[in-house]
Amino acid sequence: MADLEVLTYGFALTTDQGAFGYSTNSLLTVGNHRILVDTGPASRRTLLYRALQSKNLTPDDIDIVILTHLHWDHCQNTDLFRNARILLHPTEMDYSKNPNRHDYTVARYMADHISKMKLELVSDGDTVVDGVSIIDTPGHTKGHISVVVGKGDDTVLLAGDAMPDAGTVQRGMPYNIFWDVKDAKESVEKIVNSSKVFYPGHDRPFRLAGKEISYLHGPGHIEVFNSTEGGGTASLTFTVSATRKVNIDTVQKG
Repeated sequence: MADLEVLTYGFALTTDQGAFGYSTNSLLTVGNHRILVDTGPASRRTLLYRALQSKNLTPDDIDIVILTHLHWDHCQNTDLFRNARILLHPTEMDYSKNPNRHDYTVARYMADHISKMKLELVSDGDTVVDGVSIIDTPGHTKGHISVVVGKGDDTVLLAGDAMPDAGTVQRGMPYNIFWDVKDAKESVEKIVNSSKVFYPGHDRPFRLAGKEISYLHGPGHIEVFNSTEGGGTASLTFTVSATRKVNIDTVQKG
């Protein structure tokens, strides 16, 4: 049976100065296999390393990395895992090698680097190890994938940005769509029909019972630190809305 732990929790936070990009990175242990799902942004590199250390692991102990997609906030630390097989959808890899000119979310340099690692291309229905498989969930990006895990009596779905937050359930689509709206909606429907326990790309894990969402674990707050040592500091305004506007920018279509 798979053991599933979150190494870094995702947050769906953005600011007038840009997005935090704090994505969920999860560790699956199945027998002798240690599988990392997404590697996160460079800004959380030390946090990811320390999370592994807390489990008496180093990046060299990870033997499989699954990348849901190649946006910068999900893949920038992949180079740490030099011993791992890197699993990625072929469409995502092909697009990321030569993204459209104004697609600034794709980490093209990571596609170049990953191509020199132990890359394996995977798609819908492929088995990673016993009890862990891939489903195609395009829409957010052209070649997005999610991970299905059998865990006791539950089927758990690690969704990436096909389901970035719990609000996706009511919204019926992710809050960022860079490939195709129809695909994104169909992927959310596919995800909801595949499981009742979800690990979203930028939110805490939750269980869905009918329309009721119950968060399972993870921090419900973050702390922001600064000082006045230089004579001043920036103030913060935290605005919470009842709904989130969907950003539809199908830049991957050209």
